[in-house]
Amino acid sequence: MSGSLRPDPSRWRQAASVVLAAGWTHPGTATQPSPPPPAEGFRLLLLQRSGRQGFMPGAHVFPGGVLDAADRSADWLGLFAPHHGPPRFGLGPAPIRRAAFPSLPNVAGCNADSTWTLPEDVAFRICAVREAFEEAGVLLLRPRTSPPDPASGPGRALEPPPGLAAWRARVRQDPSHFLRLCEHLDCTPNIWALHDWSGWLTPFWRGGTRRFDTVFFLCCLREPPPVYPDLAEVVACQVGSTHGWAGDPGDGRGRAPLGGPGLPGTPA
Repeated sequence: MSGSLRPDPSRWRQAASVVLAAGWTHPGTATQPSPPPPAEGFRLLLLQRSGRQGFMPGAHVFPGGVLDAADRSADWLGLFAPHHGPPRFGLGPAPIRRAAFPSLPNVAGCNADSTWTLPEDVAFRICAVREAFEEAGVLLLRPRTSPPDPASGPGRALEPPPGLAAWRARVRQDPSHFLRLCEHLDCTPNIWALHDWSGWLTPFWRGGTRRFDTVFFLCCLREPPPVYPDLAEVVACQVGSTHGWAGDPGDGRGRAPLGGPGLPGTPA
């Protein structure tokens, strides 16, 4: 066999994705809120990629995308202050650093600059929240004056702001505008609602030029959020049972396990 099976490491790109699990229970009332849904009552949100996309056209994926320098900008420090800040931003103990296989010495994007203004897991969470807004119009934000309460159970997505399409166009053009949107709404990305789930690497395949090192987070919501596919990268959405999905990406239902943003692949 001629040539190396291992592609140029510079082709690796760091990415983040969020698995949105929403409860399907009877709505509560003002005096008697609905209880947190049981695990079997959750449904997963999947987005359908446009058939014109160069990577995995038409595939059903979780919201996600490539990490941008804006996701780790020092400007986020002022938004999280004064309630949260370095080193952990209220996320609790640092997770055990996962070993990448194969080793990725020159991951395209953030590793080109080893200076991280924000903790890595904070930046990846901001990336996942931003992508959920860009692709699905789902805002996983919380008011700055409302500190997270782990005992409160699953939360809710923020109602879309007026001018949703205009804001999304700005963020898509320049990811730094997501910070501007958060400032406008006086909110922070709800990084505390995103829980580490897994990490996946795109398997090598001949002819493939895009490979991703993707961090997956799980976010549980009390009820399904309104979803607005951007009709550019994402053309439709669907909600499905959790059975046969989590931990079983290659389930034979046409969801190819290729490990791009929002796509499972090779566990890291």
